[in-house]
Amino acid sequence: MLTIDLSDELQRKVANFAIQAGQTPEQAVLEIIEERMDHQSAYAETAYLMKHEKNKKRLDQAVRDIRNGIFEEKELKND
Repeated sequence: MLTIDLSDELQRKVANFAIQAGQTPEQAVLEIIEERMDHQSAYAETAYLMKHEKNKKRLDQAVRDIRNGIFEEKELKND
């Protein structure tokens, strides 16, 4: 188990955030940490893909297309 000491001010901020989200402070903190880790994984994957020229060109083109409104929205499927 991991124990983290938070300042009183940060505890108040977390509690207020949790109330707005309908969560306990512990649930809110865990969700924030999980989201941050997911984002970090995405950044690492993108960095890996960008190492290869062909992938880099495809990603760059995809970003340009999205910025120019050229994309198709689809519903996500839960697997």
